Amino acid sequence: MSDSRDDFIIAIRFALLKKGVKQKFSLSFLILFSISIIFFDKFSIPPVSFVKNIISDIVYRAAVIAVVPGKAIMYVGSQTKKHLTIYSENIALKKEISLLKKDQLDASFLKTENENLKLVLGLEKDQITERDTVTIARVMIDQISPYLKSLLINKGTKHEIIKGMTVFSKNYLIGTVIETNYLSSRVLIITDLNSKIPSIIEGTDVNVILAGNGNKNDFTLDYLPEGFVLEPNKIIYTSGKDGFLKAGMPVAETYLNKKNELKIKSLADPQQASIVHIVRGQF
Repeated sequence: MSDSRDDFIIAIRFALLKKGVKQKFSLSFLILFSISIIFFDKFSIPPVSFVKNIISDIVYRAAVIAVVPGKAIMYVGSQTKKHLTIYSENIALKKEISLLKKDQLDASFLKTENENLKLVLGLEKDQITERDTVTIARVMIDQISPYLKSLLINKGTKHEIIKGMTVFSKNYLIGTVIETNYLSSRVLIITDLNSKIPSIIEGTDVNVILAGNGNKNDFTLDYLPEGFVLEPNKIIYTSGKDGFLKAGMPVAETYLNKKNELKIKSLADPQQASIVHIVRGQF
């Protein structure tokens, strides 16, 4: 019984002292009222107990209702914060989508421009695909003699290797396929005495033939115009005059040796090649 009385008193105090509830009763009235409740509760008079229970329910309900506005304000604040967060994320996503659409349009434009350039240059799609196909091979034998230079690789007709295909090492031209077997092929290195590559000298329109001489540091230039002065540090590119090798592939460069003599050396080192790339035309 004392527990219920304590709960009742606490409920009344909570309801009357709750922030925002107007206190209509004076302190003296509350004291007298509390004493009366305690007195009647001690004797457990049924009508008084009934009235006390009703008042307790009313006070409890009032306390619950008094808390509702605070919870509602907290809920609205939380939802507003979530809404603002989602709104900010939405703006950021819209910007990102806009940038992605712009990049997609740029890529589409570049693709169309590339296709148009291919048409202007007369390069058909099947030719481009064929030339872009790269076959990787391993060097099995490096046959070296004073003037004859060739490599034996482990790819042949089974791997669609045919005569005339171009061989690269570390992105530089080192030779062409001159003989094919089912599982192997022979590559003529550009330093070989029989290697003749139509070329053009950097910064000029002079067409020459880059000829091998058995040494990667000692090429010769055939059909060099009379009176033409060859300068050091000039790159020698393929000219494409043979109708197979594409123009613009760097092959060799001019340099000054220790005796201050002008020489021509290969950009690649065919003798150090262990893995090569075989393509049709240009790497």
